[in-house]
Amino acid sequence: MITHHFDVEPKQPCQLPSVQLLHASIHHGSPTARCDLHSHIFTELLYILQGSCRLDVDDQQVELHAGDLLVLNPQCPHYGVQPIREPFSMLCIDLCCACCVGGQPAGYLVLSSRTIQPLEPYLRLFFQELQQHSDSFDEVCRQLAGLILLQLNRVCPLSQASIPSSRKSALECARVRQYIDEHFAQPITLDQLARYAGLNKYYLVHVFNREMGCSPISYLIERRISESKRLLAATRIPVQQISRQLGFSSPSYFSQSFRRATGFSPAEFRRQARDAGSEPTE
Repeated sequence: MITHHFDVEPKQPCQLPSVQLLHASIHHGSPTARCDLHSHIFTELLYILQGSCRLDVDDQQVELHAGDLLVLNPQCPHYGVQPIREPFSMLCIDLCCACCVGGQPAGYLVLSSRTIQPLEPYLRLFFQELQQHSDSFDEVCRQLAGLILLQLNRVCPLSQASIPSSRKSALECARVRQYIDEHFAQPITLDQLARYAGLNKYYLVHVFNREMGCSPISYLIERRISESKRLLAATRIPVQQISRQLGFSSPSYFSQSFRRATGFSPAEFRRQARDAGSEPTE
């Protein structure tokens, strides 16, 4: 028997910064109205799973095909994706990391399916984890995000980019807001949000107020009220059930919050919606 021993200790410390997974989603779709020009405060990876698409990025029209990867640096101006050939699907990964591609902090990079072969297994596994939602899938996705960044650095060396404290705060708030948007119907406390963000709760309230113009709990209530207005206008679900369904502690607290936000009770709002011709669907 022949045994080979390999020294896996790095000769130099890894210079890549840590990466934080902010959000991930899978998009399936057909062409829609093109969204306005916009940019993000985070790094965005768009991996084409199936079909083809085009989008305008930094005054250039970019075409992407199955297996291609588009990396958008923070503040890179772009329009929304428009599918060219259906069926179309895309994996979108939003990352907070202190590095950029292509040497331009606000630039982008298109990598072909052949170029990103070392990344492809990690991207596919990330996609499977999102789809299957197995136990601890979110932690697996967080670990995969770091591996994807390391593999990306192999095919296209990344350059360091310092994150201003203002952008770091904005990223922290964006992550908390995303969590609220996805879990607003569940019981959520300020302590829970602070633990999720890894921040002191008083600091979280301070930066969230600065970035969003309201406290995290106020944003949570606003999100619940917005959804309750839709349910009141479009369905026949009883008010008490809507209150329970959206995470309010009691129907009376729901009614108080709703009146404070709209000037009407839930029943009055529903009547006005019916009078205006809104037909309930369920």
